[in-house]
Amino acid sequence: MQIPAHRLLAVYLTLFGYLGDVYTGTVLVNSNAIKNLPGASGGKGSDTVSPSPRTSPSGSFGHKLPVDTLPQSAVCTGDEDCGGDEFCNDARGVCLPCRKSRKRCARDSMCCAGNRCSNGVCQANDIDGADASIVTGWHKHNNTMEHHAKKPSTAHNNQPISTKGQEGDNCLRSADCSEGLCCARHFWSRICKPVLTEGQVCTRHRRKGTHGLELFQRCDCGDGLSCRPEKGERDLSVSRTARNLHTCQRR
Repeated sequence: MQIPAHRLLAVYLTLFGYLGDVYTGTVLVNSNAIKNLPGASGGKGSDTVSPSPRTSPSGSFGHKLPVDTLPQSAVCTGDEDCGGDEFCNDARGVCLPCRKSRKRCARDSMCCAGNRCSNGVCQANDIDGADASIVTGWHKHNNTMEHHAKKPSTAHNNQPISTKGQEGDNCLRSADCSEGLCCARHFWSRICKPVLTEGQVCTRHRRKGTHGLELFQRCDCGDGLSCRPEKGERDLSVSRTARNLHTCQRR
């Protein structure tokens, strides 16, 4: 049985139209599904989801605290800018809590009330029966008290108190010793020794700089005296040690 050509064409067009409608509907359904997916919209108000629970999304502050909630110390330039139980840290320029006993320190004002800085460590004061208010304010103004203590008193300018070292006292230079003494080396330190008088054995320094090599250094001869060899230096019968002996003699 032969089907007419125009009927075949009609059936073909019908099937083609049906398939076209089905394909178009599928595309529309898929398009709507994509648009309705959560998080697919590009709106600015939407929140992005972090791919990892430990990774903060872009534009967020993560776990950072607001600036207003961070602890801040008072800025200072000296201990007087801080509270009664604080001191000014010179390196950071902020007030820090005072340090208790047995804590490291650089000055008395770093230690809490009733303590003082001794050998780089805060130690309790040996004060019995002292007023607590005086002790509290003492460590805050200790530097000022030391500064005023160094100033000479105008009421006693006419009566200077001698602080010169006596014989055997440690010294750095002869100016630290009393009159008639000089600062000379004794073992590995320097002490005040008497200036040599006439007839005393002295040390003659042939080269400059050998004065500091002596462990038992002598003072120089006194005023009007000079270190000279003994009179028997030229006598060959005298021992070499005696010939090298020098004494303080009149010029």
